[in-house]
Amino acid sequence: MHLRGSPLDSSLYPLAVKSLHDDFEEVRMGGLRLVWTLSSLYPDHKMKLAHEEIQDTVRLIDDAFVKLCDLVNDSSVVVRTKACVMMASYQHVEFNVMSQTFSKRIMSNLRRRLGFSTYRGQKRPTVVTDGNFDAASSEFRLLDSGACGAFVHGLEDEFQEVRSAAIDSICELCMYNDKLIRSAVDCLVDMFNDEIDRVRINAIQSLRKIGTRETLSFNAEQLEIAVGALEDNDPTAREATHELIRVIRIDKESSMQTLLDALMANMKRFPEDQLSIFRCLRDVGKRHGDYLGSMVPSLLNLDRRYLPREPTVEDSLYASNVILIANACTTNMSISEMLPKYIYRHFAYYQSKYPDCIPDLRKMYKSANIVLQGDIDCLPTNFAVTAHNLVTDDVEKYMAVTLDMLKTIGLQLERKDYTGALLTVEAADRNFEYIATLKPSLAGKSKLAILYLQCCELVIRIKQSHSSPTYAATAQMAAASLLRLSYTIEHTFLGLSKETRHSIMYFRALANITWMFGMLKQMPISNKTPFTIKNMLVASLQRMTLIEKKFNKDDNKCSGISTLRSDLAEATISPSTAKVSALQSFVNTFLPLPVFLSNPIRHTSAVITHPISNIDKPHRFVYQFPTELRVEADILNVADPNDIAIEIMYPDKTSSVFWPTADEFKPVTPYCYKLNASIVVKFAMWTETAVVEISVVRSFEPDLPGLDEYIMKYPNAKPRKTSNNFNTTATTSISEPIKYSLHPTKL
Repeated sequence: MHLRGSPLDSSLYPLAVKSLHDDFEEVRMGGLRLVWTLSSLYPDHKMKLAHEEIQDTVRLIDDAFVKLCDLVNDSSVVVRTKACVMMASYQHVEFNVMSQTFSKRIMSNLRRRLGFSTYRGQKRPTVVTDGNFDAASSEFRLLDSGACGAFVHGLEDEFQEVRSAAIDSICELCMYNDKLIRSAVDCLVDMFNDEIDRVRINAIQSLRKIGTRETLSFNAEQLEIAVGALEDNDPTAREATHELIRVIRIDKESSMQTLLDALMANMKRFPEDQLSIFRCLRDVGKRHGDYLGSMVPSLLNLDRRYLPREPTVEDSLYASNVILIANACTTNMSISEMLPKYIYRHFAYYQSKYPDCIPDLRKMYKSANIVLQGDIDCLPTNFAVTAHNLVTDDVEKYMAVTLDMLKTIGLQLERKDYTGALLTVEAADRNFEYIATLKPSLAGKSKLAILYLQCCELVIRIKQSHSSPTYAATAQMAAASLLRLSYTIEHTFLGLSKETRHSIMYFRALANITWMFGMLKQMPISNKTPFTIKNMLVASLQRMTLIEKKFNKDDNKCSGISTLRSDLAEATISPSTAKVSALQSFVNTFLPLPVFLSNPIRHTSAVITHPISNIDKPHRFVYQFPTELRVEADILNVADPNDIAIEIMYPDKTSSVFWPTADEFKPVTPYCYKLNASIVVKFAMWTETAVVEISVVRSFEPDLPGLDEYIMKYPNAKPRKTSNNFNTTATTSISEPIKYSLHPTKL
């Protein structure tokens, strides 16, 4: 009736409460829902206490919460679970009543003493040692005693569903009332030792969520229980513990070494947790800068009697200490005064290797008034502004000069000065790589220009070899590389202009014709039937038709495509040697169209952070069963994460593509995501250790599905399996592949 809009009167409340004690489970469940509805409609309605000698009143929502807590001890597990779930929705209950749920002992402020007239002829109540009246005395009305230890009972329930529901409700209530956090910490930390892994993980993650509202203070005992979860074989439990440690503060400096030892033992036993531990140490350093000041000499092995020896930056233990110290410097500037000089270079190195683990060095140096000499990446913001402006101006001029070199390449190709064009390509390539290091904002343009130069180099190679005897052997390789590069440019950059897209598609036209002539020259004469040649011509005609539609017909650049399309149409109708040979003129006269780099350009890329390469320590798996692999990556500059997939290349050069779900992408900044995906792989029966390559790829639909994918993978074209039916898509890698070693074992 309420859901249909009918009004419900508060007088229904006593009947609803009575239904909570019905013999039938369904009635009690219905009563629960009705009590919640009435408490939502009339939360502040005043109700007189049941005892005739007491004139106090209680709010309806407080009384309803107490009645709900009574059902945490119900005989039915379904009712107990529902009661624990619904407790989370009572955020506006009085704090005194709510806090009683965390203790089995009734608080004195929730007891009511009867008038003295009631003691005549009766036994007076007993006073216990703490000053509270004896709870067992019948002369006292124990207000809200139903809430006594409700959450404690829920957390101690024999069914995991009830325990999980109680954990969820505690977390939700603490997010609304920070006064409950202290009591909740004790209860939830105890749940880290639960026998069910799902309950343990839920307790850890709930406590971490509470910590995002208010920093949690852990004593030595609680810390010891928490770090015990780092020994869990479940990676989800360990990662959840890392996330929890990031939001806590240890109450004593002496416990810091315990925490660091536990994290180092975790990294030694589970090397795949390294990045998660580094991120954990980042926040530990920021929250405990006052503790770490006295620990710096021991962390860096410094001794005033000797000159410091520079450690290797590849040592994971040293990297952990540097990350910890670097972040501690942001809150305790005095630490920077005791650091050796070499560590500032290491700060810069680790910032480039683990950018989300090292703080902003320039900001940190400026706050500490540190002036460094040396490499520009180590300098703070008080590096001379005028010098910075000079560098910026020089980069812009350098960029303009290098862009002019692209025009020079076109002129050299027009004059057929192929040797000079190759030298210009090589020089321009070096310039763009240098520009990317000087000014990160130009990195996207530089990367695009470098790929464009690679296309130009392939064009030159094709022109140089088209009349040579080795043309058949080199044409297909060059065409495959050119086609692959053109798709890479088109689908791995944001901000491409229309002119640049036309230039890239023009390269594909050349790749198509070159591939066709390479196939014809390599094909045995017995296979050169009119039907085979006509199929090639039809495929080429389809591509030229698609490309022509994307060009502006009034554009002079379209004339070359239109002429080629006309020649292909004639050759398709009646293939002849003369008509097919006429197509060769397109290769001879081909000149790359210019690219336009005036607008901002961002390169789509990915960095795989997990798993890490394990050549020395292969991962063991039972080959009879599917193996689960967890892949984490930072995805940068992608418009639609649904186009991102994970590709595994097997030792026999076959591959499988796995498509993460939408909830496995976590947005970080606009167009940037963190990928945390679990993929299930079924490996063939192996007899010895082998290496697979794991890559993050960007999918796209090619002009000619099937054919283009075969050409791009030439000469290693192998069948590919996909986790979904995306048969019309191809992929291009956007990350460096991770070489992951696997060792098969029998059951």
